[in-house]
Formats: sequence, C-alpha cells, structure tokens
Amino acid sequence: MLTKDSIRNVMRKRRASLEAGWVLTQSRYITARVLVLPEFQRAEVVLGYLSLPGEVNVEGILAAAWKAGKRVAVPAVRDDGEYMPAWLTPNESLTHGGFNVRQPVAPFWAKPDAYGLVVVPGVAFAANGARLGHGKGFYDRMLARLGTKVLNKVGVCFSFQLAPELPVTETDVGMDVVVTEDQVYRKG
Repeated sequence: MLTKDSIRNVMRKRRASLEAGWVLTQSRYITARVLVLPEFQRAEVVLGYLSLPGEVNVEGILAAAWKAGKRVAVPAVRDDGEYMPAWLTPNESLTHGGFNVRQPVAPFWAKPDAYGLVVVPGVAFAANGARLGHGKGFYDRMLARLGTKVLNKVGVCFSFQLAPELPVTETDVGMDVVVTEDQVYRKG
C-alpha cells in the first residue's frame, strides 16, 4: 500500500491541474447526489465548508440547506488554532483564516444539539469511508471533539480521488458516506 504522503503528493498534483470550470461542473453533479441523500433531507443542521481551489465546491449544498430552512455552519479557526464550527448565514462577510481557508469575519460558534449532516473535504477517500486529509489533523480533531453530536459524515470528492484503500490510523475519522460525481458509497 502507498504511504499517506505519496498519495497526497499524487492527488495534490492532479488537483492543481484542474480547470475551474471542470471543478464547478463536477461539483454540481456531486451537489445533486448529496441533496437527495436521506441524511441531507433529515438534517436540521448542516456543517459544510468553504472550498479551496481544486476542492469540491459545496456552496450549492449550503444554499439548498438555507432554502430548506436548515441551519448552516462551517469550520473556523479558534484562537488556539483549532477548527470549530461557526454559524454561517447567506451573504455573511468572510475572511481568510488559517491555511487560507475562508471563514466568517466574526465567528459565532455553533453549538447545536446535533449536526445532522457534516460534509467533509479530503485529499483522497476510499469506498469504505476512509479519508485522507492534508496531514495536519484539523478535521479529524474537530470531528472527534464533536463526537456523538455528528450524526452523519459525508465525504465529497472527485472520482479520481477515490482510492481502492487508504492507510488509516486510530486518530483518522472515517466517513459514513462518500459521494463522487458518479457514485454514492456507503460504509460497510
């Protein structure tokens, strides 16, 4: 099996070569698949993210959540440098936080009873729900802190980011569902 770093290097090069129009088109297909998931339909609170270049753009998911009356949060960097969910409203003023990730200018920390759906980016995923992030552990630590408040974790990626298997450690948080532009994979 390849190492985490070797997989990250391959995927980062592929993502860096993507054209913005292709990313938006494929992101629309992924968005359409997420919006029909029963997990999305049932969720009252959606924790999404604001994409970096080359990541699946999930702004359509966030817009659909608002339109359906759901509350929306995104990761923001706390004073201690860790990610924590912050509420996001349409047309909210954004700034660039750690690692150039967009987040609300003045985060209002989200503390709902449950996150019905968490949409998670990654560098690579496997059909069994394994996820490979950028290597700093921010998402894994945030998801671990949220614990049982997270009801459904949905990883989103382009089909080329899907690996047959990924190396995982005990601190890696797996996904319940992985969605590509072509397919929906459910854990085990």
